[in-house]
Order: sequence, then C-alpha cells, then structure tokens
Amino acid sequence: MSSKHGCSANVCRLVVCSPGLGMQAAVNYVATPEDFAHAQLYLHKVVHTMAVGGQPGAADMQALVLEAVQQLNGINHLLNDHINNTNQRFNHIDQQFNHIDQQFNIINQHLHVIDNRLNRIEGRLVDITEVSYQAYNQGCGDGVERQYKAIPFRLPDGGVELPQTVGLPPLRDARAIENLGDANLNTYLLRYNVPHAGNLNRTTKVQRLKAFLGSTLPLSL
Repeated sequence: MSSKHGCSANVCRLVVCSPGLGMQAAVNYVATPEDFAHAQLYLHKVVHTMAVGGQPGAADMQALVLEAVQQLNGINHLLNDHINNTNQRFNHIDQQFNHIDQQFNIINQHLHVIDNRLNRIEGRLVDITEVSYQAYNQGCGDGVERQYKAIPFRLPDGGVELPQTVGLPPLRDARAIENLGDANLNTYLLRYNVPHAGNLNRTTKVQRLKAFLGSTLPLSL
C-alpha cells in the first residue's frame, strides 16, 4: 500500500493505493489550524519512535513522514499569511467605521446647533403669539361681542399647551375671569408666571390676571 499527498491552502488531497486489491481511494478534506498542530505533534512522535526502534523500512517511512511534516509546515505558513491578510482587512474596515463614526459625530454636532436655533426661534414665536393675543384681547372690550383669544401656557421644554387641555375653564370674556374659583385663579396665575403672593386678596389677583390677558375693563365685582 502506498500514499500520495497533495495540499493547497488548507485543503489537502490524500490518495491511498493498494496494488494487491486493485483499489485507489482519494479523500479531500478541509483541515483547521488545530488539525495541523495535532498532526505535526503526532508525526514528530512517529519519527522519533522509528528512529529509536530501528523498525524495518523505518528510513523510508521517516522520509515520507518528514515530507508530510514539511507540507504541513507550508500549509501553516499559508494559513498564517491568510490570517494576517484577513486581520489587515478587518483593521481597514475598523478604520472606515471609525471614520464613519467621526462623520456622524460631526453631523450630530451640526444638528445640535440647528436644534438650539430652532428652540430659540420657537421661543420667539411663543413671545410673538403671547403679545399678539394680548393686543387682540385689548381690542375686544369685555369679550361679549368678540371673545378673547386663549393665551397658551409655556412648558419647560419650550412647548405650549392651552388651558382647556389641562381642565381649566376657558377665559373668553371679562366675566369668565371674574367668576374663576380661587383654585383655578391661582392655577392660571401660576401657569402664566404672574406674581401672586399668598397674602394678595382675590381682587388684586383677578386684576393681575386680566392685565396679563389684555382685558382692559375695570373690575365689575
């Protein structure tokens, strides 16, 4: 029986021939680096055993085994080259991703600047809305014939919300302001940031709320 070896990269072809049986078998297999390491260790042990034992045909077998070891070493070199090349490619990909991350960071910085500008613009629009509604309400008299516009509350995040959305009664005319209950009156003053110390009487609180809303008629209580 004889054997022939052929290796390329990490794919080896082993051909085993048996003249007496007239058979030939060829096997293709894919070996891993661990397989090569184990094979090298085993072959070195075989070479050492034959050299010491002096078995018949040991010299021929030793030459064959040494050739196989050399081929395995060559395959290991090829695998190492392939691994190094792969690592270089991954490093290049990592550099590209780092570059993309830097670009995203720059974009996020620009977006942050734009967001700040939009917030300032939104705040100015709230100011304009508040002032324009106050001016409109001043021209509505007592609000009976032409109702007041509802001035929205300012929110901490820069947004706004109408009083009706939080369960407060709408203030469409002077009478609605004067008829507010004490709790709702205090809530309106608080949400509009109108100064209202606890020791102020109801009449003063109503006057301050009416002044903020743009109701210019004197108190009719």
